[in-house]
Amino acid sequence: IDSKLSSEDEVKTLLSQLADIDLEYVANSLKSAQAEVAAIAEASDLEPSDDFMCLADASADEIAAWELQGLEAVGRGEVAACVLAGGQGTRLGFDGPKGCYDIGLPSKKPLFQIFVEKIRRLVTMSSEAGGAKPWMPFLVMTSPMTHKQTVDFFEQHSYFGMKEDVWFFEQGTMPCLTPEGKIILESPGSIACNPDGNGGVYPALKKSGCLDKLLSTGVKSLHVFSVDNPLCRPADPRFVGYCLSKKADCGNKCVWKASPEEKVGVMAKKGGRPSVVEYSELDDARKTLRDSNGRLVFGAGNICNHFFSVDFLAEVVVPKMSTMFHLAHKKIPYAGEDGKPVKPESNNGVKLEAFIFDVFPMSSRIAILETFREEEFAPVKNAPGTASDSPDSARSMVNLLCRKWVEKAGGNIDGDANAVVEVSPLVSYAGEGLTERVAGKTISAPYHLE
Repeated sequence: IDSKLSSEDEVKTLLSQLADIDLEYVANSLKSAQAEVAAIAEASDLEPSDDFMCLADASADEIAAWELQGLEAVGRGEVAACVLAGGQGTRLGFDGPKGCYDIGLPSKKPLFQIFVEKIRRLVTMSSEAGGAKPWMPFLVMTSPMTHKQTVDFFEQHSYFGMKEDVWFFEQGTMPCLTPEGKIILESPGSIACNPDGNGGVYPALKKSGCLDKLLSTGVKSLHVFSVDNPLCRPADPRFVGYCLSKKADCGNKCVWKASPEEKVGVMAKKGGRPSVVEYSELDDARKTLRDSNGRLVFGAGNICNHFFSVDFLAEVVVPKMSTMFHLAHKKIPYAGEDGKPVKPESNNGVKLEAFIFDVFPMSSRIAILETFREEEFAPVKNAPGTASDSPDSARSMVNLLCRKWVEKAGGNIDGDANAVVEVSPLVSYAGEGLTERVAGKTISAPYHLE
């Protein structure tokens, strides 16, 4: 360290960063990622998934059995939910963690509150069903950029009634490297780092102690989902029960692609192993290939909605974490020899990142369940006013689903069809229990049933 270029404080910061880096782990991750580049499978190696269940094809008895098995597991305290909430709301024009965002429902509830209330309702349902230990921890993965704001937000709102059972843990970072594997300095007193991707949930669960806590408290199943989907059903007993019935160590809930052009990854087999194949990995022939019924063959769209057995995470995934990373060649600003910042004009380094679905090939038994898009997938990614994947489109989907629930329970709705009807998750998790509240009654939209 050149004392002429670094102040005493910068030296302390740099040494602290260095002490926090597991160099062996970084080196193994780089080596594995480089090997992956050298051995990327040919596109011809891809096959469509052939072991999945379409909810539309399941009988009412099958669905009821899955729901019962999942709810019983919740009632034994064996299920946890985990939201991937490290992202910021920049694309939404929102200055803060995405989970703090209000999509414009009548209740003005932010995404975090919607998820917490669904979990609370599910625990209540399991208690009413006679569960001996109706309990569920809610794990919230933040990032270095969002951690404090997220924790403060929950504290300001009294954890939305779930204080003791919300566990925060922070997504990790990886140092940016030169192609030769040397750590890049962003400034004389700071290492250039990047978030390790949503696959960073695995090392973060281990490092934070949350994985050990799940094991010690008897949790056997973990449902992991993305923060930007207000229709997501945390720890969905139907999905959990389906995975348990299959004795799966890993599960993926998907929706069928709306069109060949929809830019989502799809479930497939690569080298005979279950995998998510990114949109860019599929050639046009496979993107447009349809079966005899007109359905896309490579159509099982990945929506970041996953089931894992806790034993699978502890015994299979954690020991292999360093094998999951991929190389991303980037332009990485760095400190020049004089200590001044340099912005490169071409790629000068690599970032190591992992995806949550990178563990699928490690599974010995994966369960894939196709659900209904209109009931469970309303992504909030684009700014208000955008036609799709925006707060507006998500709010519209919530409205249509809640109206369907109310009308199915015997209620009538007056008013503008575009005026939002919202059913509080504390009242109903998935449309159940509404008959006594709405049967034979007329409500005027906009309306919040609470």
